[in-house]
Amino acid sequence: MAKTPRPAVVSRKQQSRVEKERQQRRIVLIVTITIAVAVVLILGYGLLDTFYLQNMRPVATVDGEKITLEQFQARARFDRFQLIQNTIQLAQYQQLFQSDPNSANYFTSQIQLNVSKLNDPNQLGNQVIDELINEAIIRREAQKLGITVTDEEVEKAFQEAFGFFPSGTPTTAPTATPFSTATYSPQQLTLAPYTATPTEAPIPTQAAEATETPAETPQATATAGPTSTPFPTPTPMTEEGFKTGLDNYLTTLKTEAQIDEKTFREIVRSSLLYEKVFEAITKDVPTEDEWVWARHILVATPEEAAVVVEALKNGADFAQLAAQFSTDTSNKDRGGDLGWFERGQMVSEFENAVFAMTEIGQISEPVQTQFGYHIIQLLGKERRPVSESRLSTLKQQKFNSWLEETKASLKIERSDNWVSKVPTVPTLPPGLGF
Repeated sequence: MAKTPRPAVVSRKQQSRVEKERQQRRIVLIVTITIAVAVVLILGYGLLDTFYLQNMRPVATVDGEKITLEQFQARARFDRFQLIQNTIQLAQYQQLFQSDPNSANYFTSQIQLNVSKLNDPNQLGNQVIDELINEAIIRREAQKLGITVTDEEVEKAFQEAFGFFPSGTPTTAPTATPFSTATYSPQQLTLAPYTATPTEAPIPTQAAEATETPAETPQATATAGPTSTPFPTPTPMTEEGFKTGLDNYLTTLKTEAQIDEKTFREIVRSSLLYEKVFEAITKDVPTEDEWVWARHILVATPEEAAVVVEALKNGADFAQLAAQFSTDTSNKDRGGDLGWFERGQMVSEFENAVFAMTEIGQISEPVQTQFGYHIIQLLGKERRPVSESRLSTLKQQKFNSWLEETKASLKIERSDNWVSKVPTVPTLPPGLGF
């Protein structure tokens, strides 16, 4: 019968060595796993930080409301897209008006401004930060006033932008209601006998400056001819055409600026909210203001002005002195008549002087401006509706004042974490020559 082998006896020393090796292997395994986990965590955090956490960090806060890097970059790409579309349009106008140097130079200067902004990340970035801060302030005010913008209003804005009016083309806004003017007094007609009806002042902001009066161009006498052929009425935009146009625009926006439809709708919503808050803030801006009717004599030196003033004190005729001395060729032969004008149309020194006058027929002391020395006579003063351009200016001034005051009352913080992360896309298409 075979003998069963006796098991080997492991000495205490051998057991100790085996246990020691097992512990060492366990430690190596634990360390390896720990390092692997740490590497994974570091890589994972890096990816998380790059693709999410950084985007969620604020570039600015408005009383605790965060404006994130993600919002900033989306708006910067949209603003670049808008600038590029505007530049392309300006380039087309530049080509169209290249035979007119003044127009071509204007479009060229506007193109250069756009290109400069596109090439300057800091300029564009600061503009975007300002926009987003202003929008946060406007949202706060809208909430206070109970102002909202519905999805239907956003959709309507899209439709109108593409010329689609489901309920029919809107009627043209009515023209301004004519206002009654005061009947000119015998004194006014005596002061200005050269014109029964004073002309309106020129709209451009200027201060009764000397300008070259162009020679009159002979006007051809109209003769009877064939009646003009009426042009066909433009075909109204259909719903299908609107949807196609909007889809194409959204596709372009997504492809070139990585702006999806949801983000674009929120941008439009912010724009509509701005309009509503703007109207609420500026609703009390007066629609009437003082207008004056005045005439002047413009001379180059204080000595000439003193001669004119002395002559007027001695009873000389204002219109004759204007024809003799005034350097403002645009009105010297009309007695220096500037017509009726409102605030904001003359340089400040001239404006302040004439609107401070109270008596019809009153003559000012010489008023110095950048154009020379003016001797002004007040011919009329009354309240009239402000012009559309003046009303727009007054409303913008009031809104800007409100916005700055509101900013000063809020805790607004700006970060610089966006400086190296301003998007550089979309870019101008090649071939434009910029």
